[in-house]
Amino acid sequence: MQLTRAFTLHSVLNAFRRTRATAADVSLSVRRTSSPACDVARHHTKNIAVLCAFACILLFASAELRAQAVASAVVRGSITDGSGAVVPDAQIKATQAETGQLRRTVSGSDGSYVLPDLPVGPYTLEVTSPAFKSYIQTGIILQVGNNVQINVVLQVGSVSQEVRVSANAAMVETQDTSISEVVDQRRIIDLPLNGRQATDLIILSGGAAMPPNASSRVVTTHDYASAVGVSVAGGQINGNNYLLDGGDHNDSHSNVNLPFPFPDALQEFSVQTSGVSARYGLHPGAVVNVITKSGTNQYHGDIFEFIRNGAFNARNFFAPTQDTLRRNQFGGTIGAPVRKDRLFAFSGYQATRTRTAPPQSVAFVPTQDTLTGDFSTVESAGCQSNKKPVTLNDPSTGQPFLNNFISPSRFSPPALALLKVIPVSNDPCGRITYSIPNPNNENQYIGRVDWLQSAKNTIYGRYFIADYDNPPYFTNNILTTTRSGLAERMQSVVLADQFTISPTVVNAFHATFARLAIHRAVSQDMPNPVSLGVNMFNFYPHFMDLSVTSHFSMGGGSNAPAYFIRDQYHYADDLDVIRGRHHMTFGAEYIAIQMNEINISSSNGSWGFNGSLSNDPLADFLIGRPSSFSNGLPVQIALREKYAGLYTQDDIQISRKLNLHVGVRWEPSLPEHDAAGRGQYFSLDAFKAGQKTSQYTNAPPGLMYHGDPGIPASYAKGGYLDFAPRIGLAWDPVGDGK
Repeated sequence: MQLTRAFTLHSVLNAFRRTRATAADVSLSVRRTSSPACDVARHHTKNIAVLCAFACILLFASAELRAQAVASAVVRGSITDGSGAVVPDAQIKATQAETGQLRRTVSGSDGSYVLPDLPVGPYTLEVTSPAFKSYIQTGIILQVGNNVQINVVLQVGSVSQEVRVSANAAMVETQDTSISEVVDQRRIIDLPLNGRQATDLIILSGGAAMPPNASSRVVTTHDYASAVGVSVAGGQINGNNYLLDGGDHNDSHSNVNLPFPFPDALQEFSVQTSGVSARYGLHPGAVVNVITKSGTNQYHGDIFEFIRNGAFNARNFFAPTQDTLRRNQFGGTIGAPVRKDRLFAFSGYQATRTRTAPPQSVAFVPTQDTLTGDFSTVESAGCQSNKKPVTLNDPSTGQPFLNNFISPSRFSPPALALLKVIPVSNDPCGRITYSIPNPNNENQYIGRVDWLQSAKNTIYGRYFIADYDNPPYFTNNILTTTRSGLAERMQSVVLADQFTISPTVVNAFHATFARLAIHRAVSQDMPNPVSLGVNMFNFYPHFMDLSVTSHFSMGGGSNAPAYFIRDQYHYADDLDVIRGRHHMTFGAEYIAIQMNEINISSSNGSWGFNGSLSNDPLADFLIGRPSSFSNGLPVQIALREKYAGLYTQDDIQISRKLNLHVGVRWEPSLPEHDAAGRGQYFSLDAFKAGQKTSQYTNAPPGLMYHGDPGIPASYAKGGYLDFAPRIGLAWDPVGDGK
């Protein structure tokens, strides 16, 4: 149960700006003195300074806070008179009700029209033609990815006369071959969400599920804490393509999602799978297309606080105690016009504070008797349920210790030094119970600006930052270091420009930058083996990785201090061209990925004591005889990867009832490589021939490195013949769009 306090200032936004062209199909004769490609080039050259200034303003506004696919919809249909005859050259106008953005087109010779790349939200559709009454329809609500058909029947009369239709338009998909589900803003806000994680709503789409322990298989301390693993239509849990405001929003490490903004900052998102357009690539699973809110001509916003606390909840009938989780989530949003019908701004903030009574952990540590060398009590008792009494052997002689007694003079000084930060137990078996607190905090901020520069040009920018903090814990009990501390920051910036060259040619450009920086930390009070007296080199002054089987452990390989930093640069350009019954789209997409990592790993040594030497793990530990030990340099990688995609698609309106979609996407395989050339390749033929690398003098035969003949920087061969064809049919049996 959640106790919620919310104060609504104005109604929540339903419309916002998106820029990327979508389906269109209209016939229009336009005289041109240059090609669409030249117009696009001149337009983007002229706007380069505008985009740069726009980015600076957006980032400066966020500095005090520590600082491809379509995100739009398509309306198409036909214009006829009362007898069913087509009406060519009718003037069609769509007006976004909340921002005043206007889009125009005309019907073709067959009466058909298309309005591509419309930002989602409420619309008014107006159709005029000489000798006919004006037609005005309101109540059109477009959602992300919609490709809907609205047919208009004009009545004979004067243009000054109007026919108004105010009923909600039926948003029926008759053009698209994919299967999609839109989670709108009302469901995002109203449906109960544990922790207000909007990703939980992905499972509302058909065929989506979160298999048991799915996230733990792909989400580690290398990834953002709120990432999820979702299977859609039987796909892999990390095979989905996530987009935020048209920009890449994937974690390149595990192919899961980067964090979603909090619900009050989201407008809606769609989950699309099975037969998607050639516009979509990168991952083979579903496409999760998320869009954020923007400002409108009305001031709107909210202030909220969500509290989960056992003090407000009834005890679970089967639980022996009250729920101990305490979570406070508070913040607010505001959207406003900076200049009516031209410039809009939106901003939002959410803070999350989570506290809970930590679970109890159990360990078995040395007792007072064992510290004096007497193991007889512990061994004769067989303290642990899966352990039988044993006779301790001296690893140096192979002979039993008399009466299971080991002279304290044989004890290892580093082991005794380590015991100073391990509690002593009064239990005969050495059992102790302790807790590892697990507090965590998150802060999210989002800012967005939409600029309707002209009737033909729209620019928007959005900045989103999410900070997660889960500090390490250590208070004179080194057993509590088995939970790593995490400091995570994700930042995402999108700049987009949509230019309508003509009613039949639309170009959209997106530039996205995303960075995920994760610092996995340990307490600065944690000792290392050298500080305890071990004669070795330690790379890091505050870390240990040690395990005594069935007794206790500290640190751990997956908890070693590390930095994981990933940068992603995403550029996409899409051109939509309509010629008669053909809606042709052409696009290019490029992603540059940098993955930099330094992981202490086993550079301080990894110690294991399993009792294989003395028959008792604790005795092995006290006399300093490990059963396993590994040591090495820190793991350092600087991976670089490029992704390139080109596509073309033709949506052909064969008739009012039948649409054919034909497309192909080219995605060459470009393997990642290390910027410093790290890696190796073993050649069996070179080994048999005794051939050695030319890069390193002491390398053994058969082991080859970058720089040797035939060894690429990626140590793998790519491929340039990877094509993904698409073909589909969309059939409306009646042809009326209903």
